[in-house]
Amino acid sequence: MTLCKRLIARLDIKGSRLIKGVRFEGVRVLGDPCEAALLYAQDGADEILYIDAVASLYGRNGLSELLRQTTREIFIPITAGGGVRCVEDAASLLAAGADKVAVNTAALKRPSLIRDLAVAFGKQCVVVSIQARRTGKGSWEAMAEAGRERSGRDALEWIELIQNLGAGEILLTSVDKDGTCTGPDEDLNIAAAERCNVPLVLGGGFSRVEQIRHALRKEAVSAVCIGSALHKRMLDMANAKKELKTGNNDIPLRPELPKSGWVKEIEQKPLTGISIGVIDYGMGNQQSLINSLEKLGSLVTLGNTVDQLKDSNILALPGVGSFPMGMEELRKRGMDRFVINWARADKPLIGICLGMQMLFETSEEFKKTKGLELIEGNVISLPTRNSTGEKLILPHIGWNSLINSGLNTWSFKNNYQYFVHSYTASNVADENIIFKSCYGGSLFIAGVKKQNVVGVQFHPERSGEAGLRLLASICTALMGEKNGNVD
Repeated sequence: MTLCKRLIARLDIKGSRLIKGVRFEGVRVLGDPCEAALLYAQDGADEILYIDAVASLYGRNGLSELLRQTTREIFIPITAGGGVRCVEDAASLLAAGADKVAVNTAALKRPSLIRDLAVAFGKQCVVVSIQARRTGKGSWEAMAEAGRERSGRDALEWIELIQNLGAGEILLTSVDKDGTCTGPDEDLNIAAAERCNVPLVLGGGFSRVEQIRHALRKEAVSAVCIGSALHKRMLDMANAKKELKTGNNDIPLRPELPKSGWVKEIEQKPLTGISIGVIDYGMGNQQSLINSLEKLGSLVTLGNTVDQLKDSNILALPGVGSFPMGMEELRKRGMDRFVINWARADKPLIGICLGMQMLFETSEEFKKTKGLELIEGNVISLPTRNSTGEKLILPHIGWNSLINSGLNTWSFKNNYQYFVHSYTASNVADENIIFKSCYGGSLFIAGVKKQNVVGVQFHPERSGEAGLRLLASICTALMGEKNGNVD
């Protein structure tokens, strides 16, 4: 069981239109970004990347509405960037449906922004985009303003600095190769991979499957990002993945999804008649969860007061962020006591990602912080080395397989779910563990259940049809237990 490598569809945006240029210049309008994103997602893209190409230039970010539209129909991870200048800009994108935020120009001007974002949302949420332009043999400069302005920073030195500041993922694009479809800058990619201890996403010039295969074989490379070659139909996701699986199949990829049966089940709205309250405490991707639950037929209420949420059948605690900030925001709103009292009254509760972590007693993220204490256990960092002592690439970002403990009756036809985290539960009683997963040769806890309380470390709402099906199964099982219909 190995973390899957990813193929990411890159969509550059200007206003409300999909655009693409060559070397970040001479942009052409290509059409509707939502339609393109849906097409690429249906073809098997593992993630969507939205970049507002003119946001920094005009001092604004206009992706929020596009994200809201996209997440109504697309249930895979989305990274959004362009014009992110502060924590509030990132929070707005996350609330609109982004799973991670990408920063470039503002970080080059104020590197402490990276640390600010990591403290607020966790490093797993922070993508630093580097647009590297070759300046000589073995040297590249990190460019600002969508590849137009010089920063004076050496790109390789910048890679090392941003990892220390809290970058959780690096998106490296060759300015010289961008949009050319002539192949990547191999020297740049090799040099970058040697310096990365966090997941590295490579972009710029990819147009053939063998180029993608070669890049993904690098240990530090988590994904390849493709733009022009998709738009020009030189590559399509489905065929690219099929080719990558042929021959010497040494690259782990998310399995093909036999969608038809699952889609039919989802369209039958299995959560019809179930009201679900989603807690709004200012942390992360509640919009994605809302859209997924509504897709499944649930009546969803987003609220931050007891009166708004008290009549729900199920309470959902989502989250993208750091544990200390999450608990602080819950307490500010008085939601911590509400969640505790809800669970102790034997009402169904689901925690997702950070929401799962906050169900436990304490976390060591940044500092020791008390949690909701609904399930015995603690939250600790994932190991930084594997069983043989080799360094692990962290955060753990991407599609990974679940191991069902057999302690639940939930069935699912595809067990690959989307993870994005650096911390995991520990010291949890075996009878409370429902899922595990494996990274770096070590098992970690991926799902827990204690009576009416369920927590999942992954994001079912961003895990495609498989995730939606599992989310529906968990909700209906909890309702059955509440009504005495399930053992």
